Amino acid sequence: MRINILKFLSRWSLRFHALWSQGHVGFFGLAKESSWGTAVAASDYAELMSENLTTTVDRFATRNIFSGYYEPDDYAGARRTAGGIVLAGFPAPLGHLLKAAFNSISQSVVLSGYLWTNNYSSVKSEFADGVPRQPYTLEVFRDVTSSHRYAGALLNKLTLALAPNQDLRVSAEWIAKARTLLSKSTPTFPGSPVDPFTFDTASIQLAGAASSRFEAFTLSVDNQLEGILALNNSNEIARIRATNPQMIRISGTLDFADVAEQEDFINQTERAMKLNLTRAQSFNLLIDVPRFVYTAHAANMSGRGRVTATFEGMARYLTSSLTAIGIGLTTTKSNY
Repeated sequence: MRINILKFLSRWSLRFHALWSQGHVGFFGLAKESSWGTAVAASDYAELMSENLTTTVDRFATRNIFSGYYEPDDYAGARRTAGGIVLAGFPAPLGHLLKAAFNSISQSVVLSGYLWTNNYSSVKSEFADGVPRQPYTLEVFRDVTSSHRYAGALLNKLTLALAPNQDLRVSAEWIAKARTLLSKSTPTFPGSPVDPFTFDTASIQLAGAASSRFEAFTLSVDNQLEGILALNNSNEIARIRATNPQMIRISGTLDFADVAEQEDFINQTERAMKLNLTRAQSFNLLIDVPRFVYTAHAANMSGRGRVTATFEGMARYLTSSLTAIGIGLTTTKSNY
């Protein structure tokens, strides 16, 4: 009798635990929209480290003087959807995020039928009126029967970060128009290559010369987007606008071996900067900043240990190349 009870409790426990949502069972998918806010089925998938896409509801009060000691009822207002994803820099999914950040793209053939280089550069125009960047539909499955679908999602900020003993860590922050539920799709993750870009194949050049002094590197592309509400019989945002031009910032850590870089900051010397990463089968990521200038450079002694310098800088527009940054991504995917 006791054994039967234990078996029952064990089975009940397993069934109860199976009801818990677990992140490792979830997935993330996305697809380009041809019209902002018109949802489409996910066409590509990416393996994430984390995600925090969330819908919030604004609230507003209508009574202050109401002859009572209790809190009066308020009203639900606008629904806003925003949040981010974090993933390792796998070559194929990275192309979608670069497309979402920059809009513009051109392509060249590296190996016919197998390898293509997709080239991205500074934003030159908006996707459409009231839609500054290429819109996407995002699907997030959180192991709760249905997927969450976020339509009209625009990439607000993209961050690429490198540090020793780490992959190229990618963060993408989104603003979306609408959230709905749908039956989950079946994800198929990119199969070639199966590895991300990593720190041990990264190289950096300043003014055409290789440098081994960089110990950490972060590139951020800030589109400075804002969801706009309107009196249009809806509690969802009516459009997304860019509040300022696209900002491209670079920061990191340098070995403080001499004062040369600090003097370049003091003198505001501009140099070209390049970051190159490679992967098996000729997969490649090349970031080219034709005019890089330091905006901050600090080398302070926190104690008896080795002195390093933290820096911040910006990418400036180069008229002759019509861009502030150029990014080339070589993969087996021919179309983003």
